[in-house]
Amino acid sequence: MIDLKPILAAVRLAATVARRVRESDIGAADKGAQDPVTIADYASQVILCRAIAHAYPDDAVLGEEKAGVFDTTLSENGQAAVARFVSEALGEPFTLDQCRTWLEHGRDRDSARLWTVDPIDGTKGYIAGRRYAIGLALLIDSLPIAGVIGAPNLTGKAGGLLFYAQRSAAYVEPLEGGKAARVAVSAQIDPRKWRAVENFEKAHGNFDQMHAAYDALQLPRAHVTNFDSMIKYAMIASGDADLFLNFPKNPAWRYLSWDHAPGTAIVQAAGGVVTDLAGNLLDFSTGARLLNNNGLLITNGTRHDDVLKILETLTQS
Repeated sequence: MIDLKPILAAVRLAATVARRVRESDIGAADKGAQDPVTIADYASQVILCRAIAHAYPDDAVLGEEKAGVFDTTLSENGQAAVARFVSEALGEPFTLDQCRTWLEHGRDRDSARLWTVDPIDGTKGYIAGRRYAIGLALLIDSLPIAGVIGAPNLTGKAGGLLFYAQRSAAYVEPLEGGKAARVAVSAQIDPRKWRAVENFEKAHGNFDQMHAAYDALQLPRAHVTNFDSMIKYAMIASGDADLFLNFPKNPAWRYLSWDHAPGTAIVQAAGGVVTDLAGNLLDFSTGARLLNNNGLLITNGTRHDDVLKILETLTQS
């Protein structure tokens, strides 16, 4: 078993920083291709990578944000703000060089143990005041065996929720701390009664294909809700949703590993099933992108194979 306590503590701290940044000037910049990044993204990753280094110093880390991009996207004031927020959160002074070092910690290290780090998933939602997440996963020999998703405002309240799992058990507890409760996927076998979650951003999927799939499943549109970030995985793991389906808008698009490793670990531990649209397990052995997978199908597991058959029929028609 992996001791996740230091990682959970770091996610709580990163969530606190994200809230504080959100209450100030967010300082969003663009990494290109409408891919925004904020002071909170960088500050969160510094805190998370530092926690991994202290708890598991020999592990490799694959973080979304990079020191080189930190230098090119943020102004001097923005960079100074990152160091200031990290210093305040950790209660010790942090320099810009220290921030750059922690952003790169563990990158390109050769290890069977790899942590993926998504410091703010759903950055557009974060900027807009919608839902977002903080996600980490531990891969051992490319298999996601532990995952953590912090959802600061999933409940609509300030506190939020913290989901985590390793191997065959998944849990949720208040993000601010409290008693953990075991979670499991729903047992609903009738797709007409399923609740589906889908991406909020229209650029993140082919919604015409997804809606055709809902119609084939006889799943009412009223049962479909849009959410930013990987919290969609957490909702399926906790039984609050039954289906997350995504056809990429561009068929050549390949997903980023840090967006999906935490949720995969949690859904699988909660009894659900995560595959691509061909029924293949997500292959995290290919680095930052899931080069061997196209699209996503995440369900409570009761009718996963049946849904795959329906999707195959739709794509061949």
